[in-house]
Amino acid sequence: MKKIILFALLIVVILSAIWYYNYNKNKRKRTELVYSMDSSQTRLNPPITRNPNDSTDIYGSGYFDYRDNIESYHMGYSKPRDSVYKVENLKAFERLNLLISKDTLNPGPYLDRGNHFQNIQKYKEAIADYDKYIQLNPYNHSAYQNRGTAHERLKHYEQALWDYNKVLELKPDDTIAWFNKGNVYDAIENPWQAIKEYDRTIQADPRLAKAYYNRGSSWEKVFNYDMAIENYEMAMKLNPRYWDELTKKIDYLNQMK
Repeated sequence: MKKIILFALLIVVILSAIWYYNYNKNKRKRTELVYSMDSSQTRLNPPITRNPNDSTDIYGSGYFDYRDNIESYHMGYSKPRDSVYKVENLKAFERLNLLISKDTLNPGPYLDRGNHFQNIQKYKEAIADYDKYIQLNPYNHSAYQNRGTAHERLKHYEQALWDYNKVLELKPDDTIAWFNKGNVYDAIENPWQAIKEYDRTIQADPRLAKAYYNRGSSWEKVFNYDMAIENYEMAMKLNPRYWDELTKKIDYLNQMK
């Protein structure tokens, strides 16, 4: 009888060990699957508080802050990332490096790692990963968008415009691509073309206060103060946070007329 009981216990232990091994194996596979998925298909966005009138917040404040002013737009990040973010970013790099080493032909981790590189201002490394991703999957408009922003940060304006145009080829109604093109033309001192790009941006999204702000700045550069004031007033109407800054600017422009 004792032998039967011992044998039964042994069977239970063996079966438990097999179950535990398979459970952990499947758990690891599920974890790898999550991080191997293309980030264009799965995005986790933190909750944000939105202005009900201004659509700017819809586009977020990640790789570009669409809420900063035109003068600082091309200067890169102004606020250092906190330590918690840095720790999480290092963990993400470890996961993505592992996934890439296991399967160099899986495009998803290259895009995700490129985004992480861009988020810590390593734009050349980001571009290299975006290049690899696009080589493997040339049909994802967000990859061109992200590579364009990295080029723009490095003041590679011709390459940035090429990428933004590619975005619009794949997704003609992409508001951010039109907006980014306007920013590039502003940066290369072509305000007339910038105005055209902001026109298309506002046509696509008439509630984007930042587009009115930037278009007002472009009109100011060509000395059309009436149009500049009109756009500044619209930006203020959509988003009162511009009130203090633009009220002073409008008063100045009225004196200049």
